[in-house]
Amino acid sequence: MSSSDLLSIGQVARSAGIATSAIRYYERRGLVTPTTRVSGQRRYTAADLRKVVFIGMLQDAGLTLDDIDGILNSESVREWKAIARLRLAALKDEIARLTHAHDLLDGAMLCRYDHPMNQCKIMGAEIDRRLDVGRRI
Repeated sequence: MSSSDLLSIGQVARSAGIATSAIRYYERRGLVTPTTRVSGQRRYTAADLRKVVFIGMLQDAGLTLDDIDGILNSESVREWKAIARLRLAALKDEIARLTHAHDLLDGAMLCRYDHPMNQCKIMGAEIDRRLDVGRRI
């Protein structure tokens, strides 16, 4: 591989759509290592760039850098899928919570009264439901 095939940290950052400081942080965390240095400057391969983009994709999916480290260093499909399964379960719970929040606000928007707490039947029903749950605890 010639030095002309190598990418500077700036080129990697621009291509991946992130800051150079993020790449340096990934390096400190051990997620990415420059292939070499040229005149003291980090140089990366196309494979390194793909890894940086992959890390960003996993962050977009809500994985922590510790989770990402686990995936990058997994020794089997079973290992990385276990990490992914945990995140999927958390996403499912979060989606349910957000769907409920959406439905509450969407219902409140149907109320035509001055105050949703005291006059809206939709919000009143949710208040009553929560009070019933609280009584059972």
